[in-house]
Amino acid sequence: MTNPYFRSCTSTLFFTAIALFAGACAQGQAAAPSAPSKPSINAQAHAILDKGIKAAGFSAPDAQPWHIRANYSLFDPKGVAYETGVLEQWWSAPWAWRRNYTEKKVSGTEWSVSHTKQFKSKANDDNRVDYGQLDQRIANALTNPLSQAENFKSEFAMDGTAGTFSGLVLNCVNIEAPERYFPKVAPDSIFPRYCFDVKDSSLHYLLTTDTLVTYSEFKLLGTHTVATKMDVAVHGRLVASAQITLLEPLAAADQSLLTPAANAVPLPYVHQASDPPLVPVRIASCPIPLEALDKQERGPVAVPVVIRKDGSVKVNGFPMGPWELGRSTADCVSGYKFEPFKVDGDAVDVSDSIIYVYDGKPFKGQIGYGSQPPPPAPAPAPAPGAAPAAK
Repeated sequence: MTNPYFRSCTSTLFFTAIALFAGACAQGQAAAPSAPSKPSINAQAHAILDKGIKAAGFSAPDAQPWHIRANYSLFDPKGVAYETGVLEQWWSAPWAWRRNYTEKKVSGTEWSVSHTKQFKSKANDDNRVDYGQLDQRIANALTNPLSQAENFKSEFAMDGTAGTFSGLVLNCVNIEAPERYFPKVAPDSIFPRYCFDVKDSSLHYLLTTDTLVTYSEFKLLGTHTVATKMDVAVHGRLVASAQITLLEPLAAADQSLLTPAANAVPLPYVHQASDPPLVPVRIASCPIPLEALDKQERGPVAVPVVIRKDGSVKVNGFPMGPWELGRSTADCVSGYKFEPFKVDGDAVDVSDSIIYVYDGKPFKGQIGYGSQPPPPAPAPAPAPGAAPAAK
């Protein structure tokens, strides 16, 4: 039975059309028998999210320690798998786990001891695992899909959509007008839309404007159900998938695996969209090298960095953007300075990407960050006398 407080619809659209179902299926459909008040919708949506959190098998508040092994694939724009590998994870509590990634040419291990203390195995230049991409696309998406639910504060108004999609009855919830709460950050980076099965509150879909994560093939883990198959699509194109091949409670003999190796390398804290913003205390205009001028390079450059505990900046990878501008920007931002970033009152090393835009205009003393993308620009006003846009 669908939630009586929500707008409702029935959809038999193809896989990627769940985005339309969850976000706008009420348009053009029959209205619910009665029009509930917004406070009622808000309360019901919060209750559905709370049930989903409690039902989440891998990360539920009462989840028991577990061990999984999963095969994963990463796909290129043509839909061809350019990388395959195996993820193995041992988990005993939130922020207490170990992950092994094994691919054809590289392998590596991550450990988490606490919210602010993570480590990776020591590696040479020929064996560098892209932990950032694999954690985001594979491990976190598979085992902790509700990680951003903590951003849905009880005082934030929520909205919901209920109905049937491909024979499955779902309740989909999200924050209503999320730009009210984080006006300077793209809402998608903080508030995804979640779609839960009405029967058991299991999560089947996670959606943002451009990303759809699908969960299926559910199995029991203790008293909870968990999805053993996951597909990640961006702009309707499959970019990653994972299939769990081993699912079992964590053996007592494996507890020792969660202790980082003696030569493990500390990892910086990863800056999140919902974290307090980074505060620069010294930034400057980055000069444009002659080579970039000759090539007429323009556009944004994203430089991965670590902001140390003292606020100094260390470049932490290859910049993304025009080649000549990328190299010079990396040199430039390494001289920036920030206020020390604190977690739970303690200064920590923090990683992010500094985004510097070359647009031919004078530098206005503002830079961007990969973790906190700005909200989309408002649509331009229609020209005088133009016909209104179709809805």
